[in-house]
Amino acid sequence: MKSPSIPPVFANSEDVKASVTDNLILPEELSKLSKASDQIADSMLSSSVIQTVLDYLPSMVGYWDKDLKNRFVNKAYELWFGVDISQIVGKYIWELLGEDLYRLNLPYIEGALRGEFQEFERIIPNADSSRSRHSLAHYIPDIRDGEVHGFFVLVTDISAIKEAEAVLRQSEERFRSVVQDQTEVISRLRADGTYIFVNDVYCRFFGKTEEEMIGSTWTPVVYPEDVQRVIAELSTMSQANPVVIIENRVLSASGQVHWMQFSNRGIFDEHGQLTEIQSVGRDISDRKRAEEEIQNLAYKDALTGLFNRRHLLDRLHIALAASARSMQYGALLFLDLDKFKVINDTQGHSDGDLLLIEVAKRINACVREVDTVARQGGDEFVVLVERLGANLEDASRMAAKIAENIRAALAEPYQINQLNIHSSSSIGVSVFCGQDKSVEELIKRADMAMYQAKDGGRNRVRFFDPRMQKLVEVRALLESDLHHALETEQFELHYQLQVDHENQPIGAEALIRWIHPQRGMVSPAHFIPVAEESGLILNIGDWVLDEACRQIAVWSAHEKMGNLVLAVNISAQQFKQANFVEQVVSAIRKHGIDPSRLKLELTESVALDDIADVIAKKNLLRQEVGVTLSLDDFGTGFSSLSYLKRLPLDQIKIDQSFVRDITTDKSDAVMVKTIIDMAQNFSLNVIAEGVETEAQLAFLKQHDCMAYQGYLFSKPLPIEQFDALMKHYGSVVDITKLV
Repeated sequence: MKSPSIPPVFANSEDVKASVTDNLILPEELSKLSKASDQIADSMLSSSVIQTVLDYLPSMVGYWDKDLKNRFVNKAYELWFGVDISQIVGKYIWELLGEDLYRLNLPYIEGALRGEFQEFERIIPNADSSRSRHSLAHYIPDIRDGEVHGFFVLVTDISAIKEAEAVLRQSEERFRSVVQDQTEVISRLRADGTYIFVNDVYCRFFGKTEEEMIGSTWTPVVYPEDVQRVIAELSTMSQANPVVIIENRVLSASGQVHWMQFSNRGIFDEHGQLTEIQSVGRDISDRKRAEEEIQNLAYKDALTGLFNRRHLLDRLHIALAASARSMQYGALLFLDLDKFKVINDTQGHSDGDLLLIEVAKRINACVREVDTVARQGGDEFVVLVERLGANLEDASRMAAKIAENIRAALAEPYQINQLNIHSSSSIGVSVFCGQDKSVEELIKRADMAMYQAKDGGRNRVRFFDPRMQKLVEVRALLESDLHHALETEQFELHYQLQVDHENQPIGAEALIRWIHPQRGMVSPAHFIPVAEESGLILNIGDWVLDEACRQIAVWSAHEKMGNLVLAVNISAQQFKQANFVEQVVSAIRKHGIDPSRLKLELTESVALDDIADVIAKKNLLRQEVGVTLSLDDFGTGFSSLSYLKRLPLDQIKIDQSFVRDITTDKSDAVMVKTIIDMAQNFSLNVIAEGVETEAQLAFLKQHDCMAYQGYLFSKPLPIEQFDALMKHYGSVVDITKLV
């Protein structure tokens, strides 16, 4: 074997024979010095067991004596350097490493020989130059009896770790690059709330450096009043609920308060414990300002600037709750401008709006700061007056004074566009204490009191009258019962006979009756107005029309009733329906009746409200089926005569209010005679209702009225009694004895 050459590091030495140069033992002297330690080293490393174990290690393990001569290496040396173990043992370290690597490792070799532990990293090329190993080397001094005899070498391949670190570093750099380019504030925090990472936007927004932020907690940047809420919301984070979105205020670098929305995602370990929070926040101050503005719009009347109904309802709920706690009275004032529609129509809507604005100013000037003024809508205003004291009499007196001040202020002339406009208001007052009445009930009471003021002549103040409430409750109960009346078949038709001038039956009028299971017979005068106001009149009208057509069909099979004409009253709401004609035609065809035996009665108010509509629908009915049309209660309306020739009528009915006194009141007698003459001139049939005496009948016959209806002939009868009347009709001279 070729003798080892002197390493280049010693090539320029003056005395290559010196035993030590710069604390390094020279190769020539190593052989001399090593003989004394060979025996000891051989005994230490002679164990075949140790050799076997070490050979299985992936790391290189070796021992170099103080002469830098190898005394032992494990199998890993063969794999790393591509040299058989037998060719390494006994060699000097520079022979194995090569000159370049030896020179790089020399400082660590010297340190080990000084008895100092050495650790360093080195890239070692593979023997076949396929790749390089990134190694972590440890030189461990062998110190015995206070003397360094050599050093152990432990070299571990950490290439995989370095590659992973490189990948992680690249990933971290990419993450930072992406995060730093975002406009949102981004941070990572430990579970205890201290920052691990913040992006540049975060630092700029809060005016701090990354070094200042890392390790600090998030609480100083959050608006103090929001801290506890944020803590509470973050506490809801769990593996089942890993994302918690929180909107809270923060303090920016300029000291301004900003609204931020933070999306916080929790990171959990294998035990479900929270380890980190990733947080992304964006400034939502503009959105919050817009929401606040929208809320103001939602609670304010755009025209007057007063609160609107929505805000009033909220304030009322709060006021009732406060009143219940303090037991102090309050009052609700409901105001309506008198004849505002006239002013609006004559002066124009723009002047009407200016008037409403001035009204709002005057009301505000009459109330206290604790009171709430709202515009209910149109020309209606509501004032909520609170803290009127615990005495009802004193509270009522104060409420009355405020209401009177408002009334007087609103009655003063208004200067609108150089015009003097006079207006006034009707004010209803409802006093409350506690929560014994609902908000809706309180408004209803004040509203009813306002209508009392209007009914009393306008421009006045009225307090709610409990007697009025009783009437309202009765009406509400009646309306509720009406809803069930049709479903439970509580309605029935009664029939009042109609005869001609020879007392022969020519028809009947169908009159609805309500047989209430508890109330008994309920007068139509009581329930028809309620039905009209609630809209139930449409369902009731449909039932009456269908039942009347069914009865006509039944009568058609009887000799004495086969030619009777049945009159049905049609309400205004029913007639004004767009599909009214279709409903009538459908009922007629459903029961297969002769349409000439059905007569529809309209009141003057319906007929004169929209003459064009009456004409159109009558013509359709005439074309489709040919039912007759009668004008009920003739003479009680206005302008009847001037429109009579335009209406497509078949008959007019003289109202019973004229018939009642035709034998004692000349005016009524003249009116009835005029109606009969006029009807004849227009070729219309005439029937008089409310005929109760022979004298009335004689007068009507004398003036050529040829049809009659009234108690003189028959009162309204249930169908069984009416059928019995018709069955025996003609066999008895005085038919009134039958009833």
